[in-house]
Amino acid sequence: MFTSPRRPPRAQRPRTLPTTARAFGLALALSTPLAAPTTASAADPVTPATDAAGTTDPGAVSVLLDEVDPVVLTPGEDITLTGRLLNHGPVPQRLTTLTATVSGPPLSSRTQVAQWVDGDLAPGQGLTLGDDAVGPVVPAGGAVPFEIEVPASITEDLPASAGVLPLLLRADDDDAAGTDAATDAELRATLSSGGLVDVEQPLDVSWVVPLTLPADPALTSPLDEQHDPAWAAAIGPESAVTGWLEDLDVPGVTYVVDPATVLAHQPSPGIATPREDAPEEVPEEAPEPTDPLPTPDGATTQAPTPGDTDGSGSTDSPSEDTVPAPVPDGAVATEEPGPTPSPTDPPEADDADVAASVATLATTLAGLPDDQLWWLPEHDPDLTVIHRLGPPTDVVSDVLAPVTEDDGQFVLGTGRHDVAWPVGAAPDADTLTGMAGMVRGSADGADLGVVVLPRESFTADSAALPRRGAAPLRRSDGVLALGADSWTSALVARSQEEAEDHGAGAAAQRLLAHTLATYLEDPTQSRELVIAPPRRTPASAEVLKQVSDGWREAPWLRSVTAQELLDRAEDSQQIALTGVGPQESVLGDLVSVLRPGDSPVDPERAEVLAATDDHLEDLEEVLRDTTALESWRPLLSTLWSTSWRGQENAWSLVRAEVRDDVETARQGIRVTPSVVNFLTDQGEIDITVVNDLGVAIDEVVLEVVASNGRLQVIRQPGPVSVGADSRASVSFEARSITRGQTTLTAQLSTPSGTTLGEPVPIDVRVQPTGVWVYWVLGGIAGLVLVLGLARALRSSPTPRAPSTPDPTPRQGPADEATDHEGEP
Repeated sequence: MFTSPRRPPRAQRPRTLPTTARAFGLALALSTPLAAPTTASAADPVTPATDAAGTTDPGAVSVLLDEVDPVVLTPGEDITLTGRLLNHGPVPQRLTTLTATVSGPPLSSRTQVAQWVDGDLAPGQGLTLGDDAVGPVVPAGGAVPFEIEVPASITEDLPASAGVLPLLLRADDDDAAGTDAATDAELRATLSSGGLVDVEQPLDVSWVVPLTLPADPALTSPLDEQHDPAWAAAIGPESAVTGWLEDLDVPGVTYVVDPATVLAHQPSPGIATPREDAPEEVPEEAPEPTDPLPTPDGATTQAPTPGDTDGSGSTDSPSEDTVPAPVPDGAVATEEPGPTPSPTDPPEADDADVAASVATLATTLAGLPDDQLWWLPEHDPDLTVIHRLGPPTDVVSDVLAPVTEDDGQFVLGTGRHDVAWPVGAAPDADTLTGMAGMVRGSADGADLGVVVLPRESFTADSAALPRRGAAPLRRSDGVLALGADSWTSALVARSQEEAEDHGAGAAAQRLLAHTLATYLEDPTQSRELVIAPPRRTPASAEVLKQVSDGWREAPWLRSVTAQELLDRAEDSQQIALTGVGPQESVLGDLVSVLRPGDSPVDPERAEVLAATDDHLEDLEEVLRDTTALESWRPLLSTLWSTSWRGQENAWSLVRAEVRDDVETARQGIRVTPSVVNFLTDQGEIDITVVNDLGVAIDEVVLEVVASNGRLQVIRQPGPVSVGADSRASVSFEARSITRGQTTLTAQLSTPSGTTLGEPVPIDVRVQPTGVWVYWVLGGIAGLVLVLGLARALRSSPTPRAPSTPDPTPRQGPADEATDHEGEP
């Protein structure tokens, strides 16, 4: 949106007269730089402003009312209307005068206010409040400001009683009036007049504002560079949470808060150490195989796994989808592609910024009176979906477990914790009874005390006049229902969009006019009105500040707390729930912001979430350090949150994250395949268990099963304990039955039965000992004996005949030679 030049301070400006205003508007127009055409081409040049004939587009310029000062006018006092003319087209538009007129008698009902603003009520004879010179040119893509100061001499002609005045702001080209080239633009708005007559029975109004988290997967990221900016955007100074707390300055506002906002969980990274033989990881920006993920232009791709197209057992996921930005709870998601689930780029932030934001939020909430601070279960679970799907009791207990000061935030020990705010169609009596039973069963004796419902649950009619703001329920003893007025709440939810289209002043006046018309429909009766904007309603600072100013000035409004309405209803007559929700026949397109999108949790996915919960609990049995597992549990709980309504792709990202962490932990404990020669009748076989986790494991169960009768396992391995990133050898005892090839299957699991790793084959060659072994051993022994005897015989000397000793001395060699030579 283009920003208009700043005007001089009011003290430096003279009173606006027609000639002065015209000159001032001309000066502003001339000082506003012309924006380059956004859609014009060489074949469609921009026509100069001095020659507008045949080039103007009457629908290209809109009138925005930015501020009414004072917000609630009093007859006989000055008022100032400030706004802009905004040219949306590529061609300059010629406009010279903007006139403000009260066009008809006061509006006296909500229906009349809606008909006037929507253009369904014809203008009547009007009272001109004033005009201002603008232009003479509204540049292409640019804005020209206006200001109309209405003197007391004109406002004193307005009715003395409180009323809604139909305001018509019209911009014209005086020089081209009555010609085909004339350009005009108009805005239908309202002015709220407090009148001069005292209001005897004001409308009691209570604000109930939810403070919950957006559907941003980065909030659950283990990476600081993703987690910290996302949390700064969710609860930091520029967030909607902070905006509601700071900009809605109305007495008695009750805030209904998700405890996760002051806990800012960050999960630990996966604990499995990558193996050297593991396949190369898919790049982080690549689509996750089992879920449709956003591409840069907002489209999605689908890579189905055979038999499980969405990774959860369901095979009905679409092949293409979009990533809608978070919208108010119940707003119908558009089909226009968006770049990310976040409405804006998150601010830069680090751990210190997140800690500061959490501390600031906790301190602000702690400063509220206890009766104005209501806590939802952590992560704002979707009670409607949980009741319909009926997950296991332990899952419900985990999801609906109350959060207290023991969870690490002092503020959690304040306020009331027995509040439910279901979304979806208004529950009937049976459904609400079931919800109350779930809440009671999730904690030690905790009961549901307050439930926030649409007011149609009391009246079955969106057009019915507000009467009671709260009432006890007939079939749910002890439960008080607070009935939120759908019409008014929807206007609050639509106010930021209204401000963008027609100006913050017009949006604030529309809301105040609606409350004034509500009062005027039955001004003598004591009545109560509850305004409860849906979750994730954006907080427009400009609108909320003007509404807050008007609230303090409006004589027809009296602020009360929601707790005061509950106290009044404590002993009143019980009502039966109608089961009727907001009606489009009355609210028109406003009903879209009250209807939640579809929940991504279907029966198949509910089963997957329950199984993952079991796996996580069973892993806690065997991991010596469960810090990482405990940090993953909030991720699993948040998948049941109402924030994912209409945000299936964002939900899928978080589901994939926690699923992958749990699965990699399960697969990080494994048995290595091996080949064994078993050459005995009975003996031990050793296999190796590997722990690829950065955490030691204890008491893991290893079961070995033979595939046929050649080998019998007679003693299973004992409990297995392995250090972090280590391996251990484990033995079991087996008996051979017959020789041959067989395969043993080794499977690891937790004591509760959750499998770890994959079943691993152990190939065994069985050669059992038998009679043939002894024959072979005997033959070998006999052969050794024979060979030994033969060798002994060969090595014994030949025996010589005995002889008498020769007395003659033995001759030497020389003598022997001589003797032999002397012989014949």
